[in-house]
Amino acid sequence: MNEIIELMRTAAKAGTRLLEPDVPAIRTDGVYVIFTAIDDTVAAVRVADDLAKAMTVPLTLVHFRNVPFQLPVDAPDGISPVETDAFVARLQAEGFDVRVRVYLCREERRTISLAFRRHSLVVLAGRRRWWPTLAERWRRWLESAGHFVVFVDLEDKEQFRA
Repeated sequence: MNEIIELMRTAAKAGTRLLEPDVPAIRTDGVYVIFTAIDDTVAAVRVADDLAKAMTVPLTLVHFRNVPFQLPVDAPDGISPVETDAFVARLQAEGFDVRVRVYLCREERRTISLAFRRHSLVVLAGRRRWWPTLAERWRRWLESAGHFVVFVDLEDKEQFRA
């Protein structure tokens, strides 16, 4: 016990904080879903919607849209798949109340810090493979940025069928 008290005194003198009581381990002011593919994202929204309703927080769908270097970043070709009428109608038909945010960027990984506050709750769907899939790469990027990731494994297809 004396060692712990001494350690805390030493840390306080050095200006270091051992525990951060004002920083939550997980942020509970919203649930986020990352767009990867249409069917995978709908499966992630199903899980995230249940979480958001249980926590009584908003659900936000985030799409990091990579813009090639030959195009201006503020004027890409076409629209994001999450902005199409068919995708929005599919979400509305299933009764999801989702906010949609699209980030235009050159590199998705560098935009993570702009899209989420520290320790955010992010839901992501995909299939686990021995090679790194897009969903697996997103999971690693988000976790290394300090976010809490709920990975929905789509191998059990019956569970997520509409």
